[in-house]
Amino acid sequence: MSAAIQVVNTDFQRPPSALVAAVAKLHVGVAGFEAGPRQVMHAAIKPLDPTWRVCGTAFTVRAEQWEDRLVGELAPKYVKPGDIIVVDAGGHTDVAVWGQSMTVNAHRAGAAGVVIDGSTMNSALIARERHLIPVFARGVVPTARGADGPGSLNVPVICGGVIVFPGDIILGDSDGIVVLKPEMAEAIIAATQDHDARRREDTAKDVPYYERQNSEQKLRAFPSVRWT
Repeated sequence: MSAAIQVVNTDFQRPPSALVAAVAKLHVGVAGFEAGPRQVMHAAIKPLDPTWRVCGTAFTVRAEQWEDRLVGELAPKYVKPGDIIVVDAGGHTDVAVWGQSMTVNAHRAGAAGVVIDGSTMNSALIARERHLIPVFARGVVPTARGADGPGSLNVPVICGGVIVFPGDIILGDSDGIVVLKPEMAEAIIAATQDHDARRREDTAKDVPYYERQNSEQKLRAFPSVRWT
């Protein structure tokens, strides 16, 4: 069996800052609805503090063995301001692949946040006592392994069931994480803004939600439903 190839890309093409700023203004739930479920990470990946919100450019991390932290520790050396470190730990949660010291280094490098498809440790420090940047994770656990194996930076990864490329736009809050391809972001922004405008208009007119959705008419289309 041949050894896996590790790739360390120290830089990549980032989307325009104005585009990221426009995405940052979107409602996460509406953006996820418009983007579709394949662009929404698994529901278990949540912020350590439910008040946190994050938006930035994906900087991807993938260790060859999921529990290794070496490439995660290296990531801040190449992070640029506004990047979000996205760690593919395969959804495993029994040992941590992230912690407080790594968060400090990511913050010093200008990272806007961290998203982990795995566990972090030191959650009380990260979330409350020494909060620096938002950290989203699938789990929290008070242990890690002394593993320092190879891995890759800024390659396509799978995080929370979504394929994430370096340069994708990451948007998240307590609802979860949405991944937007830069080439689809403008359309999602327009659709989300139109969605919000329609909802505000209907709310101002005091139109019940079931009427906006034509729920009764839709239900009557099923011949097995009896109305009395």
